[in-house]
Amino acid sequence: MIYDLIIVGMGPAGVTASIYAKRAGLNILCLDKGMIGGYLNFIDRIDNYPGCYNVTGPELAFNLYTQIKNLEINYKNEEVIDVVDEAEEKVVKTSKNEYKCKYLIIATGRISKKLGLENEDVLLGNGLSHCALCDGYLYKNQDVAVVGGGESALTEALYLANICHNVYLIHRSENFKATEDLIERILKKQNIILKKNRKIKTLNIKDNKLDSLSLDNGEKLNVLCLFSYIGYVPGTNFAITLGLADKNGYINVDEKYETERSGIYAVGDIIEKEMYQIVTANAEGAIAANEVIKRIKAK
Repeated sequence: MIYDLIIVGMGPAGVTASIYAKRAGLNILCLDKGMIGGYLNFIDRIDNYPGCYNVTGPELAFNLYTQIKNLEINYKNEEVIDVVDEAEEKVVKTSKNEYKCKYLIIATGRISKKLGLENEDVLLGNGLSHCALCDGYLYKNQDVAVVGGGESALTEALYLANICHNVYLIHRSENFKATEDLIERILKKQNIILKKNRKIKTLNIKDNKLDSLSLDNGEKLNVLCLFSYIGYVPGTNFAITLGLADKNGYINVDEKYETERSGIYAVGDIIEKEMYQIVTANAEGAIAANEVIKRIKAK
């Protein structure tokens, strides 16, 4: 079988593209190694999405899942490991199967950057986390730390402050890169302890779990978990082999979100852009899907 369209990645951009394509009558297949909604599943609160004030990320992700299910959209929980562009056909290889399509939309988003510290891989899930919503409750009334200075770090620190005893917020610079409202909320939280102009030097282990952190000034923080939010890198491994990724791993697209390869589109956080927002990802998915629909119907 040759699908009209395969969509890789089912965050907001991918889900939107799938809805438009399905409603237009295209034969589509959607693939994602994770959960529908992507990074939405790790967001505590969303206040800037029209019509969904003060909704949680998992709630919005569940709504997307429900819509996918109700529309009977063909979805498989498989990781894409390679894509071969054969001009008129694209071959999408997963860890389980191989599929063919006429058009491809890449919507794989971004993944968390690593700290580059010894013991980092060992501690992942044992005192090192990238998801406060997932793991915060495990450290109820305990001391934890958050590293990062952007909106994600500050948002997660606020979430953890309502669960944990103390939250150390570690940032390598003096100023945070977040909205004034968010910074003000951080400053008002008495159990959020700021550690500005500091870097983590070592992750200290005891019994295969995080025991403490050592900072570059010699200070030791006795915390049981470090939540890391130092930025993201695009999830573009197979895009690199296609020659689509730039030096930073992002995919360049035109105004219709088509890449340098005909019939291959990219949307969402995988592309280089000014705003990484749910609402912009939705628009990108809709535009790319509409272009595919027009090209399919024209044949």
